[in-house]
Amino acid sequence: MSRALRLDTSFRAPPARTVVVCTGLLAATGLALSLRIQPGNPWFYPATLALAAIYVLGSLLTVHVAGQKPAWHADRGAVRDAVVGGVALTVVFVAGAFAVRFLPFLSEPVHGLLDHARVGRLAPVLFITAINGIAEEVFYRGVLWRVITPRYRLVVTTVLYAAVTSLAGVPLLAFAAIALGVFTGVLRRRSGSITPPIIAHLMWSLAMLLVLPHVV
Repeated sequence: MSRALRLDTSFRAPPARTVVVCTGLLAATGLALSLRIQPGNPWFYPATLALAAIYVLGSLLTVHVAGQKPAWHADRGAVRDAVVGGVALTVVFVAGAFAVRFLPFLSEPVHGLLDHARVGRLAPVLFITAINGIAEEVFYRGVLWRVITPRYRLVVTTVLYAAVTSLAGVPLLAFAAIALGVFTGVLRRRSGSITPPIIAHLMWSLAMLLVLPHVV
Protein backbone atom coordinates (compact mmCIF):
# COMPACT_ATOMS: atom_id res chain seq x y z
CA MET A 1 0.00 0.00 0.00
CA SER A 2 1.40 3.42 -1.00
CA ARG A 3 2.06 6.13 1.57
CA ALA A 4 -0.61 8.43 0.03
CA LEU A 5 -3.19 5.64 0.20
CA ARG A 6 -2.32 4.93 3.85
CA LEU A 7 -2.76 8.63 4.67
CA ASP A 8 -6.16 8.74 2.97
CA THR A 9 -7.27 5.55 4.71
CA SER A 10 -6.35 6.85 8.17
CA PHE A 11 -8.30 10.06 7.62
CA ARG A 12 -11.33 8.27 6.22
CA ALA A 13 -11.55 5.89 9.17
CA PRO A 14 -14.74 6.28 11.29
CA PRO A 15 -13.05 8.01 14.30
CA ALA A 16 -11.58 10.80 12.16
CA ARG A 17 -14.80 11.28 10.21
CA THR A 18 -16.80 11.46 13.44
CA VAL A 19 -14.58 14.25 14.77
CA VAL A 20 -14.89 16.16 11.49
CA VAL A 21 -18.69 15.89 11.47
CA CYS A 22 -18.95 17.04 15.09
CA THR A 23 -16.60 19.94 14.39
CA GLY A 24 -18.64 21.03 11.39
CA LEU A 25 -21.90 20.93 13.34
CA LEU A 26 -20.42 22.87 16.27
CA ALA A 27 -18.95 25.46 13.91
CA ALA A 28 -22.26 25.96 12.11
CA THR A 29 -24.00 26.42 15.45
CA GLY A 30 -21.32 28.85 16.61
CA LEU A 31 -21.62 30.88 13.43
CA ALA A 32 -25.41 31.06 13.72
CA LEU A 33 -25.13 32.29 17.32
CA SER A 34 -22.40 34.85 16.57
CA LEU A 35 -24.48 36.34 13.76
CA ARG A 36 -27.20 37.21 16.27
CA ILE A 37 -24.84 39.59 18.06
CA GLN A 38 -25.55 43.21 17.22
CA PRO A 39 -22.79 45.38 15.71
CA GLY A 40 -20.88 47.19 18.42
CA ASN A 41 -21.55 44.52 21.04
CA PRO A 42 -18.17 43.57 22.61
CA TRP A 43 -19.23 39.91 22.70
CA PHE A 44 -18.80 39.76 18.93
CA TYR A 45 -15.03 39.43 19.25
CA PRO A 46 -14.86 36.47 21.67
CA ALA A 47 -17.72 34.77 19.82
CA THR A 48 -15.94 34.87 16.47
CA LEU A 49 -12.65 33.82 18.06
CA ALA A 50 -14.49 30.90 19.65
CA LEU A 51 -15.70 29.92 16.17
CA ALA A 52 -12.11 29.88 14.91
CA ALA A 53 -11.11 27.83 17.95
CA ILE A 54 -13.75 25.22 17.12
CA TYR A 55 -12.35 24.81 13.62
CA VAL A 56 -8.72 24.66 14.77
CA LEU A 57 -9.23 22.38 17.77
CA GLY A 58 -11.47 20.05 15.78
CA SER A 59 -8.87 19.90 13.02
CA LEU A 60 -6.06 19.19 15.48
CA LEU A 61 -8.09 16.43 17.10
CA THR A 62 -8.80 14.91 13.69
CA VAL A 63 -5.11 14.94 12.83
CA HIS A 64 -4.35 13.33 16.18
CA VAL A 65 -6.96 10.62 15.69
CA ALA A 66 -5.76 9.94 12.15
CA GLY A 67 -2.15 9.86 13.34
CA GLN A 68 -0.97 12.05 10.46
CA LYS A 69 0.40 15.58 10.09
CA PRO A 70 -1.28 18.23 7.91
CA ALA A 71 0.29 19.03 4.55
CA TRP A 72 1.80 22.53 4.80
CA HIS A 73 4.66 22.53 2.28
CA ALA A 74 4.01 24.26 -1.03
CA ASP A 75 6.39 25.13 -3.86
CA ARG A 76 6.83 28.63 -5.26
CA GLY A 77 4.57 27.96 -8.21
CA ALA A 78 1.66 27.06 -5.94
CA VAL A 79 2.21 30.17 -3.82
CA ARG A 80 2.36 32.30 -6.97
CA ASP A 81 -0.91 30.82 -8.23
CA ALA A 82 -2.53 31.57 -4.87
CA VAL A 83 -1.42 35.20 -4.93
CA VAL A 84 -2.36 35.83 -8.55
CA GLY A 85 -5.67 34.05 -8.18
CA GLY A 86 -6.43 35.84 -4.92
CA VAL A 87 -5.89 39.21 -6.60
CA ALA A 88 -8.02 38.22 -9.59
CA LEU A 89 -10.83 36.98 -7.37
CA THR A 90 -10.73 40.21 -5.38
CA VAL A 91 -10.94 42.35 -8.52
CA VAL A 92 -13.91 40.35 -9.80
CA PHE A 93 -15.83 40.71 -6.54
CA VAL A 94 -15.04 44.40 -6.17
CA ALA A 95 -16.54 44.93 -9.62
CA GLY A 96 -19.51 42.80 -8.67
CA ALA A 97 -19.98 44.67 -5.40
CA PHE A 98 -20.04 47.96 -7.30
CA ALA A 99 -22.93 46.65 -9.40
CA VAL A 100 -24.70 45.25 -6.34
CA ARG A 101 -24.89 48.70 -4.74
CA PHE A 102 -27.76 49.43 -7.14
CA LEU A 103 -29.69 46.34 -5.99
CA PRO A 104 -31.02 47.00 -2.46
CA PHE A 105 -32.10 43.40 -1.81
CA LEU A 106 -28.47 42.34 -2.26
CA SER A 107 -26.65 45.37 -0.86
CA GLU A 108 -28.61 45.78 2.38
CA PRO A 109 -27.54 42.39 3.86
CA VAL A 110 -23.93 43.29 3.00
CA HIS A 111 -24.28 46.58 4.88
CA GLY A 112 -25.54 44.68 7.91
CA LEU A 113 -22.53 42.40 7.84
CA LEU A 114 -20.07 45.26 7.37
CA ASP A 115 -21.56 47.15 10.31
CA HIS A 116 -19.33 45.07 12.58
CA ALA A 117 -16.32 46.70 10.94
CA ARG A 118 -17.88 50.17 10.84
CA VAL A 119 -19.10 50.23 14.43
CA GLY A 120 -16.23 48.33 16.02
CA ARG A 121 -12.51 48.90 15.75
CA LEU A 122 -11.02 47.98 12.41
CA ALA A 123 -7.79 46.41 13.73
CA PRO A 124 -9.52 43.73 15.88
CA VAL A 125 -11.95 42.97 13.05
CA LEU A 126 -9.05 42.53 10.61
CA PHE A 127 -7.28 40.25 13.07
CA ILE A 128 -10.40 38.15 13.67
CA THR A 129 -11.09 37.96 9.93
CA ALA A 130 -7.56 36.67 9.32
CA ILE A 131 -7.74 34.13 12.13
CA ASN A 132 -11.10 32.82 10.95
CA GLY A 133 -9.90 32.63 7.35
CA ILE A 134 -6.95 30.47 8.38
CA ALA A 135 -9.14 28.33 10.63
CA GLU A 136 -11.70 27.74 7.88
CA GLU A 137 -9.06 26.60 5.42
CA VAL A 138 -7.41 24.33 7.99
CA PHE A 139 -10.78 22.65 8.39
CA TYR A 140 -12.41 22.72 4.93
CA ARG A 141 -9.33 22.27 2.74
CA GLY A 142 -7.45 20.46 5.50
CA VAL A 143 -9.11 17.69 7.48
CA LEU A 144 -12.51 17.76 5.76
CA TRP A 145 -10.74 17.45 2.43
CA ARG A 146 -8.86 14.40 3.67
CA VAL A 147 -11.85 12.48 5.01
CA ILE A 148 -13.74 12.74 1.72
CA THR A 149 -13.18 10.35 -1.17
CA PRO A 150 -10.80 12.12 -3.62
CA ARG A 151 -13.31 12.09 -6.46
CA TYR A 152 -15.81 14.23 -4.52
CA ARG A 153 -13.51 16.46 -2.47
CA LEU A 154 -13.84 19.64 -4.51
CA VAL A 155 -17.62 19.49 -4.77
CA VAL A 156 -18.36 18.43 -1.19
CA THR A 157 -16.02 20.91 0.51
CA THR A 158 -17.34 23.76 -1.65
CA VAL A 159 -20.99 22.90 -1.05
CA LEU A 160 -20.55 22.52 2.71
CA TYR A 161 -18.51 25.72 2.98
CA ALA A 162 -21.14 27.65 1.03
CA ALA A 163 -23.97 26.10 3.07
CA VAL A 164 -22.42 27.17 6.38
CA THR A 165 -21.56 30.62 5.01
CA SER A 166 -25.17 31.07 3.85
CA LEU A 167 -26.20 31.15 7.52
CA ALA A 168 -25.05 34.76 7.45
CA GLY A 169 -28.11 35.55 5.33
CA VAL A 170 -26.03 37.48 2.79
CA PRO A 171 -26.62 36.21 -0.78
CA LEU A 172 -23.50 37.91 -2.11
CA LEU A 173 -21.39 36.26 0.59
CA ALA A 174 -22.87 32.84 -0.18
CA PHE A 175 -22.01 33.29 -3.85
CA ALA A 176 -18.52 34.39 -2.87
CA ALA A 177 -18.16 31.25 -0.74
CA ILE A 178 -18.87 29.10 -3.80
CA ALA A 179 -16.28 30.93 -5.92
CA LEU A 180 -13.71 30.94 -3.13
CA GLY A 181 -14.42 27.30 -2.29
CA VAL A 182 -13.86 26.20 -5.89
CA PHE A 183 -10.66 28.23 -6.26
CA THR A 184 -9.11 27.15 -2.97
CA GLY A 185 -10.15 23.57 -3.67
CA VAL A 186 -8.36 23.64 -7.02
CA LEU A 187 -5.28 25.08 -5.31
CA ARG A 188 -5.46 22.31 -2.70
CA ARG A 189 -5.77 19.59 -5.30
CA ARG A 190 -2.93 20.89 -7.45
CA SER A 191 -0.47 21.69 -4.66
CA GLY A 192 -1.31 18.95 -2.17
CA SER A 193 -0.94 21.60 0.54
CA ILE A 194 -3.26 23.81 2.60
CA THR A 195 -0.86 26.77 2.46
CA PRO A 196 -1.94 28.11 -0.99
CA PRO A 197 -5.65 28.01 -0.04
CA ILE A 198 -4.86 29.91 3.16
CA ILE A 199 -2.94 32.58 1.22
CA ALA A 200 -5.74 33.05 -1.31
CA HIS A 201 -8.42 33.11 1.40
CA LEU A 202 -6.56 35.75 3.42
CA MET A 203 -5.94 37.97 0.41
CA TRP A 204 -9.58 37.83 -0.61
CA SER A 205 -11.22 38.22 2.82
CA LEU A 206 -8.99 41.04 4.06
CA ALA A 207 -9.29 42.92 0.78
CA MET A 208 -13.07 42.60 0.87
CA LEU A 209 -13.20 43.87 4.43
CA LEU A 210 -11.13 46.93 3.54
CA VAL A 211 -12.65 47.70 0.15
CA LEU A 212 -16.34 46.73 0.34
CA PRO A 213 -17.37 49.52 2.76
CA HIS A 214 -16.21 52.05 0.15
CA VAL A 215 -17.82 50.27 -2.80
CA VAL A 216 -21.21 48.93 -1.70
